[in-house]
Amino acid sequence: MWDSGIVEAFDAELYLRLIGEQMLLDRGNPTGGPWRPPISEAAGALVAIGVIPASQADAVLDDYSLAAALRNDPHFRRRTMLAGRSHRREGKPLKPRRMVPCERTIEQPHATVHVRWVSLTEDATSVAVMWRPDTSLPWSGAGPPQATLSDDRGTAEAAHFVGSGSNEGMLGTLTTVRPLAPDTAWIELDGTRLELTSEASGFDVSLERLPEQNPAHRYLWCQIAWRHELHGHNSIEPAIDALVAAGALSADDPLLDGLRAVTDAMQPSAPGAAPGMAHQVGQIPESWRSLLVRQGRRDGPTGSIVLGAVTPVFEGFSVAVLDLRSDREAFQVEVEVSPTGGIGHPVASDWSVQPRQLAWWARDDRGNHYLGHTAYWSSNGNYGQGSIGFRPALDPSATQLEILPTAETTRAVIGFSLRWATEPAGADRMRR
Repeated sequence: MWDSGIVEAFDAELYLRLIGEQMLLDRGNPTGGPWRPPISEAAGALVAIGVIPASQADAVLDDYSLAAALRNDPHFRRRTMLAGRSHRREGKPLKPRRMVPCERTIEQPHATVHVRWVSLTEDATSVAVMWRPDTSLPWSGAGPPQATLSDDRGTAEAAHFVGSGSNEGMLGTLTTVRPLAPDTAWIELDGTRLELTSEASGFDVSLERLPEQNPAHRYLWCQIAWRHELHGHNSIEPAIDALVAAGALSADDPLLDGLRAVTDAMQPSAPGAAPGMAHQVGQIPESWRSLLVRQGRRDGPTGSIVLGAVTPVFEGFSVAVLDLRSDREAFQVEVEVSPTGGIGHPVASDWSVQPRQLAWWARDDRGNHYLGHTAYWSSNGNYGQGSIGFRPALDPSATQLEILPTAETTRAVIGFSLRWATEPAGADRMRR
């Protein structure tokens, strides 16, 4: 058990209100920007160590969000408009699925569609596609592709597109609202038949308890991993100050040097870790040390692997990892997560105690670790679907990989062999 060291007389609500009052006085400060307010950062840290309930902290945030809006501060007003209570619901187990690799290129009158795989469950049918318009024709900007999918029972369903892209093309899935037959022998996409004869790669799924850790340390490292994609705009200094004030963290804690070194090294303009830098800071966990050592490498293998792995529920989350795609600079996995709040970009302008989300890690059999961020996502109210981009590039000598969606005290481990299928030309360009 960790000695919390919480200051007996510490009044968490008063501490937050003092931050709020100072923010109102500083409302014209241009350094505030449209990012997550310091009072929210401090509130999240204090809730995490148990010195104030989330409901009480949110009530304080509501007071100062309203006060700022009434003062007509444009930054605060934007935050208020975008804020929302998004406390996480418990996820429902995702359904097992039949995943079928299906590398096929279909030439249509105004576009080329490359099919990558088909997913069939009791609830929906999805076809992963790369859609490229005919570049000899003017770009209409008409929106994402749509299609009709049908099965060998004669059932036909409209499929909508979920994904991302540009005028060069789109990468994502065509998904039906109602399912086709999970055991169908083939799928037709707008009349073109796709034979479903291949099998997905094998995988192992387990749950792994994280090592016991000081709650304040754990919170700060989780925040860095979860929100690293906001880069310099997601300062954790207000959270550190709050933890020090509460007595949960010492101002001279050696962890803080390591934490700040990692934050600086992860900036998009940073050249990466200097040789040996990560190893010189003893308080940096091994996962971060190995991540920084390979930062900036561009020697990854090019290919794809179809999986369809589904985890048990852990800490209220259920995760499906559908596929992996790798190029020389990075790799991505297509995922589904229940509930919806388990995936998505950090809400930088949120005046609330944000619910915990999953951090996305990966590790290979060469001792390397990789950190993921949300490339795109969508939700249907029950689960989120999207792509998680990992950096640095995969070590070309790795033969095994584990995807590690990580909650507060538990992570899922999805392990598989790196047996590559060749990616179609231009796939890496579309992913950037």
